[in-house]
Amino acid sequence: MPNPIELARQVEQLDDEDWYDFLDELDAVSRRRREREPESPGPSGTSRDQVAAWVAKQHIIADSGIREVWYLPTGAPADEIRFLDVSDRLAGPEGKAQAIDFGLDIEGVPFRLLVADVTSDQLDQLKRDPSLLPPGWSLDGNHVWRRRR
Repeated sequence: MPNPIELARQVEQLDDEDWYDFLDELDAVSRRRREREPESPGPSGTSRDQVAAWVAKQHIIADSGIREVWYLPTGAPADEIRFLDVSDRLAGPEGKAQAIDFGLDIEGVPFRLLVADVTSDQLDQLKRDPSLLPPGWSLDGNHVWRRRR
């Protein structure tokens, strides 16, 4: 198996078309790995924090581009789960983070799921200037799940 650092340096030199082909192949490999894993039985409970933990882990498993999921419960209504999905694969709009309502389809779980996709650079901006978060959101009291420990 090639050294991952050397491989990353080689990949960095790819032209745009080969770069996107590489990302497509990486996503295909990720799907094949997920298919080998047993399906997750669902959240360990029905509290907002338990559901958020399970959903965050599912986001990381399902999308190989997500490096971190930030759970932002402070100031959120009791029926709302707020996430920042951190991925450097996407090129979101600069400036304010924008949340999308993904809803949740988990039996017995009455929560809405709002997700704002951000890059690492945008996350750094949000840490410096929390006013760029969606209205009412706060980084205080966050919990972060990372792809790697």
